[in-house]
Amino acid sequence: MNKLIAIALLLVATPVAAQQVTIDYAKDEDFKKVKTFQYADTKETNIQNPMMADRIVADLKAKLTAGGLSEVKENPDIFVTYHMTAKQDAVLNTTGFGYGGFGMGWGAWGAGVGMGDSTTTETTYTEGTLIVDAYRASDKKMIWRGTGTVTVAAKPEKQEKQIQKILDKMGDKWTKILQNEGE
Repeated sequence: MNKLIAIALLLVATPVAAQQVTIDYAKDEDFKKVKTFQYADTKETNIQNPMMADRIVADLKAKLTAGGLSEVKENPDIFVTYHMTAKQDAVLNTTGFGYGGFGMGWGAWGAGVGMGDSTTTETTYTEGTLIVDAYRASDKKMIWRGTGTVTVAAKPEKQEKQIQKILDKMGDKWTKILQNEGE
C-alpha cells in the first residue's frame, strides 16, 4: 500500500509533458497579404542533432504549405526560421510515512513514542522550447512568433511527435489570425 502511495505522489509531482504554445504577432500586420515564405537558417538555429533539425524544417515547411502559403526561392512575403533552447531541471519529491505511538505523563511531565520515515527522490528532466519566427521580407521586421515548450521525451520518435504537436497548435493559431479571429 505504501508503495502505491509513493508511486502516485511521484506521478503527480513529475512535470507534465503537455505542450504549452503561445504566440505573439504584429496586430497591425495584414496577414491576408502573406502568400509566400522562404525558410532561412540563422545563427540562432542551434539544434545539435542534424537529423532532428532536418525533421523540424520539413515539418515547419509542411505546416506552412498546408496552411495555404507557397514556398519560394526568392522574393518571399515572409522569412521563417526557428530556434531551440533546452534546460535541465529537477523536481524533488518527498514521501513520508509515520504513526503516533503512545505516551503517559503527569502534570507537566511525560514521555511519548512515535515512528516516522520519509524519502526524498530527485527527478531530472529536460524542458525544451521551440521558437518559430516570421519576418516581413521587405524590411526584416518580425511580425509573428510562436513559442512551444514541452518536457522533452527521451526517444527521438517521441520528440518528433512532440514537435509536430507544437507546430499543429501554432498552425491553428496562425489560421485564426488569418481569419481575423485573433489568437
